[in-house]
Amino acid sequence: MRLLVLLLTATMLVTGCESLSKQPSSPQDDVMIDLKNKNNADATKILSNVLQDNGYTVRKVSQDQFIVTYNQHNYILEPKLMKNSLSRIVVSRLFEIKEEYQHSPKLFVLVTSLNRDLNFAKFSILPGNRAGHVQTAITFAHETVSLDEIKQFIAWFDDSLAEVKQMVPREALDMIKHTSRQ
Repeated sequence: MRLLVLLLTATMLVTGCESLSKQPSSPQDDVMIDLKNKNNADATKILSNVLQDNGYTVRKVSQDQFIVTYNQHNYILEPKLMKNSLSRIVVSRLFEIKEEYQHSPKLFVLVTSLNRDLNFAKFSILPGNRAGHVQTAITFAHETVSLDEIKQFIAWFDDSLAEVKQMVPREALDMIKHTSRQ
């Protein structure tokens, strides 16, 4: 009987600890990022530093863009600030296309279908047909965004692209070069 009580207590304790770790951070724990009176280059530096300080792998691409690695995928972030209006952070992900498929009509049919059937991002093929491009944006007001909003958005985008991968025909996935960082 004593063993049963100990096992039940241990199970409840473990379950309680697991649910604590899954709860979203409380608003007072969230970092607010103030980008008022900043230009896009300043915002790029501030955002990349905040994400890096919070455990993300970040690499600067240009003065207005940086790459964040999330779930072994690279996401390009590019702030677009609008004073006293809605600002955004454009978030993109590239998919390298195998050379033998770069001019395949099936590729263009797939992109057209994705844009017709899905509304969470824009799908396109980059010039030269070497890569597919998926782009969406985090929109925020008053030139202020929270770290939690950015983190949740990147996680949502990553999950959404994983769902798209499950939706497309297998032959479409065969057109993409698979590396550890897509």
